[in-house]
Amino acid sequence: MKNITRRGFLQLTAATALVCATAPLTGCGKKNIKKLVLGDWYMEGYSRLEYAIYDDGSCQVRSGYGLGKWSVVDDDKLRISDFYGQTLIYKIEKISKKSMTLRLIWDGKESETTDTFYHTAEEAEKH
Repeated sequence: MKNITRRGFLQLTAATALVCATAPLTGCGKKNIKKLVLGDWYMEGYSRLEYAIYDDGSCQVRSGYGLGKWSVVDDDKLRISDFYGQTLIYKIEKISKKSMTLRLIWDGKESETTDTFYHTAEEAEKH
């Protein structure tokens, strides 16, 4: 077995750090956003389910009939279409395992206000 020199160790460490630093630029971030979007979402201040987003690309929209479709566009926009094809596009301002903050985009213009959604009705009602 070949002995690793200090120089070789430092080169390996630098290469590993470079790979880790560039991971968000390779599409890994997009995959994480898609995973974080999944689940039930309740709008801040309300206890009714606003969106149920499934991993197969389908979604249930509040007071809507049947399943719609969803997708993440340009790494920072959530596109939600209901069963009838009516579509809303949101800019994803912040997203975590507990909440997501969205800004509605209407006719190409971003709303001045944001809406925050939570995975549980209890959490949404608290805020």
